[in-house]
Amino acid sequence: MKTPVRSPHPGRPSLVLLSLLLCLLATGCIPAAASTRTNIVFMLIDDMGWADGGCFGSRFYQTPRMDRLAAEGMRFTHAYAACAVCSPTRAALMTGKYPARLHITDWIPGENAPKNSRFRLPEWQQHLPLEERTLADRLHALGYVTAHFGKWHLGGPAYYPEHHGFDVNVAGSDTGQPGSYFWPYGAPTDRHRVPGLAEQGGHKGEYLTDRLTDDAIRFIETNRDKPFYLNFAHYAVHSPLEAKRELMDLAGERPGADGQSNIVYAAMLKSVDESLGRILDKLEELHLADHTIVVFTSDNGGAVHFGKPPATHNGELRLGKGYAYEGGLRVPLLVRVPGVTRAGAVCHTPVISLDFVPTLLDLAGAPPPPDADGLDGLSLAPLLRGDATLPRHELFWHYPHYWDGGIVSPYSVARIDDWKLIRFYETGREELYHLADDPSESRDQAAANPEKRKALAARLDAWLAGVGAQMPVPRR
Repeated sequence: MKTPVRSPHPGRPSLVLLSLLLCLLATGCIPAAASTRTNIVFMLIDDMGWADGGCFGSRFYQTPRMDRLAAEGMRFTHAYAACAVCSPTRAALMTGKYPARLHITDWIPGENAPKNSRFRLPEWQQHLPLEERTLADRLHALGYVTAHFGKWHLGGPAYYPEHHGFDVNVAGSDTGQPGSYFWPYGAPTDRHRVPGLAEQGGHKGEYLTDRLTDDAIRFIETNRDKPFYLNFAHYAVHSPLEAKRELMDLAGERPGADGQSNIVYAAMLKSVDESLGRILDKLEELHLADHTIVVFTSDNGGAVHFGKPPATHNGELRLGKGYAYEGGLRVPLLVRVPGVTRAGAVCHTPVISLDFVPTLLDLAGAPPPPDADGLDGLSLAPLLRGDATLPRHELFWHYPHYWDGGIVSPYSVARIDDWKLIRFYETGREELYHLADDPSESRDQAAANPEKRKALAARLDAWLAGVGAQMPVPRR
């Protein structure tokens, strides 16, 4: 048995041990105590579709850094947004709760019901209440430095990120889209002008996606020796469609494919890909990549309702943003967790936005949130470690609103195993699809399989009652 090294002074480390520790710290062989917690970089893209990227099947968009992240981590094929429009998904990402439970069920401030509609809107919540405990609140309590960069869109000044657990807020406000993607990011009188950035400097030709990335990198550099949570929510690729000319020219050299051919959108997506690459490169440069979780996803399905040609196309999935079909709800998702995810892994298990709060808390080493917190999401850590399933087989959506001038009317959705029921309140119609056999939702089986339709409808009713969902209000 070896004799242990003892300090000549009880309670003090020996000079040999102290010298050894200092040497190991200096050479990076062991991390400093402040850096032992896992950092988190969560990159949320606005309106990016399920098929928008090389690793997601696109033959038109060129996204080498997304592709590399997919090769280094896990790609999810059945990742869902909590809503087909933005603000509800953002609320779910912050709280781990269904939008219907929060009563934040439309983009803020939404749009009025058409005058000839069957229903009027419920009195829905148009901000994220301060009483809700966000992921930033929870991570801050664990010692994280927390920062939000980019789009917030969860209420006015009293509900901005700095009031929801973030130490730093850059460009986060009630603005849902930029006045312009080029400096100064909207005229002074434009209600969509991105706040704060132009006042802090800038120059003609500066591009918003690049500017936010510059600022996010400075945050990482400043906090390299502390555990940090960077919530990086790009305004891109939301309208207005504006991109850098050199990237548009490059996109214009390629033929369109599979319905994707808008060169402005392609250039905007390229800027997003470059932003991701710059963040990943900075993590490598600062020797942080080995203890930083990276998540890359979108807030809803790709926008197919505007642009000439349409901004994007969601592959085999039906329709896009705003709609109850898969094109509106399914989103891209890449996750890299050092020491956990296997390189190039692909997961086909359905997951949803509200899973990220319990997942990131779990990976950060936090104790499980108590049941009293009322989280609806599940930790995805088992999937990230290689398990094939979660202890859940149901997902739900509820949208008691009208969108795009009434083209989309109120609906609720239940996905149970591979079956999906869509209930349209305006017409009273229910549609039933088997997603494993019919991912494009082209064959409605409600009439052919009435018992399955009734079973899913009953479960949907029970869920709506359980979360206290607000229903569209019949006109008198």
